[in-house]
Amino acid sequence: MKMKKIILLFSMIAVLFSLTACSDGQGEVDFIYTDTDIIWSSVALAYNLQNMDDANKAYIKAEGEEVYQTALANFESAAEECGGFRGYLSKEDGSTIMIDLTNTETSEEELKQFLSLIDANVEENGENVLVTLKAVYEKRQVEISFVYEGDSSYAYGGSNTPYKPSEITAAPEYTFGEQMGKAGANTLMGMGTVFIVLIFISMIISQFERINKMMTRVNDRKQAVSKEENATIKETVSVPTAANPQNLMDEAQLVAVITAAVMAANGSQGGSDKLVVRSIRKAKR
Repeated sequence: MKMKKIILLFSMIAVLFSLTACSDGQGEVDFIYTDTDIIWSSVALAYNLQNMDDANKAYIKAEGEEVYQTALANFESAAEECGGFRGYLSKEDGSTIMIDLTNTETSEEELKQFLSLIDANVEENGENVLVTLKAVYEKRQVEISFVYEGDSSYAYGGSNTPYKPSEITAAPEYTFGEQMGKAGANTLMGMGTVFIVLIFISMIISQFERINKMMTRVNDRKQAVSKEENATIKETVSVPTAANPQNLMDEAQLVAVITAAVMAANGSQGGSDKLVVRSIRKAKR
């Protein structure tokens, strides 16, 4: 009995230790990076997507990876809604800053200074790294986000960086008033659609009485026509039987029968047998 209690106690302790050893399932970032490098990768990638020529755009849309196809669509949508790209927001004074990425004479010091001034945020989220940039367009600011994951091809020389983007978004930023205006417009549109549908349904229901009356009139007319046809058929069928020539005895046969009867009667009484019946008429009484 004591042995069973001891075994049960050790089992409970083992279960508790196994529960405490379990992680939250999110994992940790398994690649090495620095904030400056990953921000520079994001700026360069955003620049390439924004300034891509038509031939490369067509190739990406047809044969490219899904992450780049979605990113290209997001940047095109942001440009249509917010205008042209001007630069990035400075975290020091809120001004717009940009550097010529095509200039090969740009010094490393200038590039580092530019990257240090960009309003960017780098944070780890489980096994991924999230980079957020504040871009400035003609009409409004756009938040550009990059989600990076480990790139296994880096170990074999298949990639320049140990990470690769798994998601790229470009979301325009709206003021509180613009958001409330959009919410109000959506509410009015939804309520308006509901009211229009209700009015349409009420109009249909209001016509049911008229439709019922029309159907009643049509049925009455059909019944009247049917009664007239039945009456006509009855009049045609109900002809007196005596007037039907098929039920009358032939006049010549009747005359012959009567003549034979009269002659037989006269012959039995010794009368003349030259009696001839010319016609038969109904006696008036």
